[in-house]
Amino acid sequence: MKTAVVAALASLGAAAAAPKPANEPFHGRYRISPVDGTKIALPTKEQLAFQDREIGFLIHFNIATYIQEDGCNSNQSLVPERKLFDPELLNTDQWMESAKDLGAKYATLVAKHNCGFTTWPSKVQFSDRDGNAMTYNYTVAQSPVSGKDVIRSFVDSTKKYSLGHGFYYSSVVNNYLNVYGSEARKEPLAPGQVGVTTETYNKVVIDQLTELWGQYGDLTEIWFDGGYSGAQKASIEKLLEEKQSKAVIFNGCDTKGVCLSDKPIRWIGNEMGNAGDDNWSTGVGEDSGDPGSPFFAPAECDTSLQTQDRWFWGVKQPLRSLKEMVGVYHSSVGRNCVLALDLAPDRNGLVPADAAARYKELGDFIRSCYDDEEPSKYVDSSIDGQYLMTFDKPTTIDRIVMMEDQTNGQLIRSYNVYAKIIDSDGINHSKDVPWTRVSGGKSIGHKRIDLFDAPVTVTDVMINSTYVDVPEFRSVSVHLCERF
Repeated sequence: MKTAVVAALASLGAAAAAPKPANEPFHGRYRISPVDGTKIALPTKEQLAFQDREIGFLIHFNIATYIQEDGCNSNQSLVPERKLFDPELLNTDQWMESAKDLGAKYATLVAKHNCGFTTWPSKVQFSDRDGNAMTYNYTVAQSPVSGKDVIRSFVDSTKKYSLGHGFYYSSVVNNYLNVYGSEARKEPLAPGQVGVTTETYNKVVIDQLTELWGQYGDLTEIWFDGGYSGAQKASIEKLLEEKQSKAVIFNGCDTKGVCLSDKPIRWIGNEMGNAGDDNWSTGVGEDSGDPGSPFFAPAECDTSLQTQDRWFWGVKQPLRSLKEMVGVYHSSVGRNCVLALDLAPDRNGLVPADAAARYKELGDFIRSCYDDEEPSKYVDSSIDGQYLMTFDKPTTIDRIVMMEDQTNGQLIRSYNVYAKIIDSDGINHSKDVPWTRVSGGKSIGHKRIDLFDAPVTVTDVMINSTYVDVPEFRSVSVHLCERF
């Protein structure tokens, strides 16, 4: 579902991440490890900034909000009537209030999904397969809320709330134009469909992307769900260079390393918000990555708040529990993955009250657990991949948060966390308390959160690591939080 069909540059042994020259393909950018000679993939500043955002909304609000199905994916002849799209109370500021409550730092909006309906008043012109000239007329401008531009309202709200903004555009499916897999279907037209040739469809895609990428400011993220065709690739790459050269691209590389951009973001391979236990910032597979890959391509974990993998608002659709969503946070952000959590406004154009409450509950937990200072003061030091914390008094903790400075690549290849644990009688019998391993793994990357099996009272914490170049810990903190 998430694989992109994309294209190709190489920068062998580069010591710094130079920008990708216009119109040249991308094969990865890396330097050579001084330790073992392996490749260390190098990031762009935009990729590192995107990882810093940690949590964002993937907003599903389109004409599919008004039908029973979760989109037009399973019925290639389904073209919901324009009159259905009638969000009388549309308030995109209210959407951003939920982003603030959650702690999200960006929002990516579904501008066009597989039904073909655009939530901006697209003015693209084309000829149908009978040669009749027409304007793309399956948009918000032909709906009961004609005169509104949902995209413009969304962008204005993200700016007001200081969030990054991006767009999701389905380029491979368009039921309105009877296109599936980027190819015009030969089947007879269903009610509401307009027939076009594949060549015409490809031009419509580029013309609509030109509208989206050229009229609504600098984008944080661009989503290609399902990819795009080889016939569209060159035009899309050129348009990216011209209009949105700083945006990170979800599905920016395919699994063979053919890339559309030097700022790729990869899919984690599932829609449950669950990264592998050791998830790398590098690699192009739809999985937990590859530490030896020359491609720096951080993972994004997309998942829904509604149950049963429901993305568009569903009538009486239950929500996943707070306990489950706290687990999602730890298995995504806590495993070096950016969390793209679904936001599904209802048919009034508002975030439902129960969803708004759940986002706030999750945000409150994250803040209460991780925004607080450590339980007591400590002295820390770091040298040659080792990090040591010595507390001024016995301190009870149940987790550790580690962040690696990835400016020169992800360097740590394994780590173990040790602690000097005070006996259950509360007496630190001597200065020779042994070190006890409390957690460990391979990948740290942007952020790694390890929850211990049980709370422990400690006087010292130490991290030992192996690496392909001497790493720097960006930060390390320990916490004691509510357990779910």
